[in-house]
Amino acid sequence: MIFKNAFHLLVDNFKLNYKMLLYKLVAAVITLALGAALLYPTLNALVTSAPFRELTDLLGSFFKAVVSGNTEFLSTFSETLQGKVSALLAFLQENTPNIVLFFVLFAVVVLVHRFLDGIGNFVFGCLLDDKMSSYADTRFFGSYISNLGKAALWQVVYVPVTFLYDMVTIAVCYVFFLVMLSIISAAIVASFAALMLSVALILAAQALKLTLLNDVAPALVSDKMHLGAALKRGFSYEKKRFGGLFSTYFITCVLILCINVLCGVASFGAALLITVPMSYLMLTSVQYVSYYTHGKKKYFLAEDNIVLPKGERTDENFYDDFEV
Repeated sequence: MIFKNAFHLLVDNFKLNYKMLLYKLVAAVITLALGAALLYPTLNALVTSAPFRELTDLLGSFFKAVVSGNTEFLSTFSETLQGKVSALLAFLQENTPNIVLFFVLFAVVVLVHRFLDGIGNFVFGCLLDDKMSSYADTRFFGSYISNLGKAALWQVVYVPVTFLYDMVTIAVCYVFFLVMLSIISAAIVASFAALMLSVALILAAQALKLTLLNDVAPALVSDKMHLGAALKRGFSYEKKRFGGLFSTYFITCVLILCINVLCGVASFGAALLITVPMSYLMLTSVQYVSYYTHGKKKYFLAEDNIVLPKGERTDENFYDDFEV
């Protein structure tokens, strides 16, 4: 029911997709300008270095070998990859001061982008909450100004925590990828299995993150809680609800990945202008529908469609009882 209602909410508020796209583009331009000013000299030296070019060439050859079934290349890929990574790390050690400065500035740029991105996601959650609670058509700019304080306060906590979480996820997936390549003897099977399981691990990690932090922003927006109370509410989970919500987020993440890849390839990237902001809105819709459903709060899905808590339904559809 959560996935179905979230998708219905997304479709009914699809015009927000274009506002989301515009906001993401503005945030990207700001981030790129900041990155160009702070990172370009060191980044250019890194990208044009021999170890970096050799590593990127190797990764390109790996994907070609997977597609073509070049087992001879794949059988030695794990050792070659470790050698190229070691060469890159040695190059970085030789240029430690510049590299340390680069990564510090890179982390700052990423955190700024996530901060701006997160504020936008929070505000779009506010717009969806207004639609769900009273079917109000709130203006984006007015909501942005009025909720900027709460959004910024939440991002001060959310951005550093999720940044570290994502870095750990990437590191674990990299180690897992190398382990899978060394365990499975058949090169082509090992490559496909390592890629498949690494992607599945990343999707599961994202679903876990979204599940654990699902209730915090809606508690700040819908119930006007303070941050401390919202965080406490967010981590108070029933075992049954956790499993169902994790499953919903995992399925949603898988569908988002497939839709973006397929549409991006089929349209040479043009469709991403629609599917990427739609993906963010879908995740936000799942977040708020789940919050309202668990809190037994009625909400609008459309102007003529109000969802009532299960105990208040008088003529319910049998299929509405399934948690998907």
